[in-house]
Amino acid sequence: MLKKRTIAVVGGGAACTAFLAAYARRLSGDVAGAAADVIVFEPGKSFGPGIAYAEDAETALLNRPYSAMSVDYGDPGQFRRWLYRQASAREEAGPDARPAPRSHFVSRSLFGQYLENVFGQSREDLRLLGAQVTLVPSAVVDLDVKGGEAGGSGDDGSHVLTTADGERFAADQVILAIGAIAPSDVYGLTGAPGFVAQPYPLNTSLSQVDPGAEVLVLGAGLTAIDVAVVLADAGRERRITLASRSGRIPDVRTDLGTGELPELLSGARQLLARGRVSLRSVHELIDATLRLNGTSIREALLPYTDSWSAPDLMRYRLANPLPGGLAHRCVGALTPFYSELWRSLPDASRRLFLRDHYRTYNCLRSPMPVTNAHRLLGLHDEGRLDFARGITHVAADAGGGFTATFADGRTARYDAVVNAVGRTNNTAAASASSLTSRLVRNGTFVSHPLGGIRVDPDTNQVRGSAGTAFPRLYVIGDLASGEHFHVSSMELVARQAARVADGLVPAADRLLVGAVA
Repeated sequence: MLKKRTIAVVGGGAACTAFLAAYARRLSGDVAGAAADVIVFEPGKSFGPGIAYAEDAETALLNRPYSAMSVDYGDPGQFRRWLYRQASAREEAGPDARPAPRSHFVSRSLFGQYLENVFGQSREDLRLLGAQVTLVPSAVVDLDVKGGEAGGSGDDGSHVLTTADGERFAADQVILAIGAIAPSDVYGLTGAPGFVAQPYPLNTSLSQVDPGAEVLVLGAGLTAIDVAVVLADAGRERRITLASRSGRIPDVRTDLGTGELPELLSGARQLLARGRVSLRSVHELIDATLRLNGTSIREALLPYTDSWSAPDLMRYRLANPLPGGLAHRCVGALTPFYSELWRSLPDASRRLFLRDHYRTYNCLRSPMPVTNAHRLLGLHDEGRLDFARGITHVAADAGGGFTATFADGRTARYDAVVNAVGRTNNTAAASASSLTSRLVRNGTFVSHPLGGIRVDPDTNQVRGSAGTAFPRLYVIGDLASGEHFHVSSMELVARQAARVADGLVPAADRLLVGAVA
């Protein structure tokens, strides 16, 4: 009799949830008992949401409309239906129940509740198919990989995972769904009174900031915007400054259209078929699509190419939504092509893009909700929020507080500093005690020169130093970014999770096409 397989998933957040849901969908009820058991390791408070979507301030919003969020992009309306079911249940509960969403953008923690629900339902689905899902509320601190280039040895040929409390677990396949590398402490402020190193969850980390403090927020992206809104809500006497090197903020999501832009998709397929992908060809393809719809890439990028101030950018987008909105749609429509387009570019072009254009791309790819744009402008007009570019250094003062230095030579003093520089995919920035650093040091992981680690692009299996893949070791999420380019959105995480689930279910055990999950 064949030994039952075991799959270990390291990390119990959104990527893990997407994998469990995809794995359950792909298993057929006719092979109940053949499904592998699953062990999920998660040191956080709950399984499903992870840090990104944990319970937090209601003002920390998703940057995509709820109709575009799901753990299954074969069923993109799944989250929306879940929301409507919650709203219906609240209506039945009476007038004091929480109202249904009135905006296209709901809180990140509400999406986290959905993920927790999907996690629990997927766990039950797998149980009914004969798979036991065991939850281990502890971090994995070491992984001994059997076979392949890394060597290692388990008693029965399995990979061996060791947790922070010293327990050891054997698994036939291991999926690393550990999310992004924690934000760097760029200026070495850890331990200084008034410094917040990790802003999430916002309600907890920001509660220590004095209500009347002058606060410097390092970064100007979506995390920094979340921080600014929560700080402003909790202390009306606070003055807040969002500071970054470039001064660029995320664009404003001004278009909620869902059209597929067929001419853009057709053009992308033609580029790949011809094998002539270049930055110029992708630029021209997007520009042609925008021109067909009444604008141009020059007009869409104007606030960034001309280095407008953050308030001017927001006012322009709110008053003139067409160029930015259509650009967002183009960037979003190309999502299924990202990995192949990225790998088709010459190395020099990829490096050039990351150096000179990635920040602008990311502002378009991850724009802020309109609600936040109105809120930031209101705070700015009240004199409670400033935006600063060209920050070069921050030092903790001997008597308390901090002094920031800017490229133009000026300095400014602040009572508190919040680190909101965002996530990184640079493995060199990982904590020396982290699992990522340990696996880089022992040779299991090979850092990709463009970020993350080397993986097989078709399977997401980890690749060793010789370029061959470990047959039973996978990653989902940011660690695959060097190979796939953009992998941190829920959509792309879900697509990776589905790809890995495909590889772990034998072809004969997959659901028939057209069957209902």
